[in-house]
Amino acid sequence: MDQITLAGASGVSANTIRSMEARGAETLTSGLDTIKRVQGALEAVGVEFLNHGQPGVRLAKKEG
Repeated sequence: MDQITLAGASGVSANTIRSMEARGAETLTSGLDTIKRVQGALEAVGVEFLNHGQPGVRLAKKEG
């Protein structure tokens, strides 16, 4: 998913997405509402956020 598509799906600006990506592994400084909107948009297309053992993301397993 490109930055423009993610921005549209999450309702935040493309510049916000660029800034979030530019931080790399650093802690995000965006507001919690913004982070939740971006996370929700990514989860809606099958990205699963992991917070156990080794934080990261992966594509969610398909049911069935």
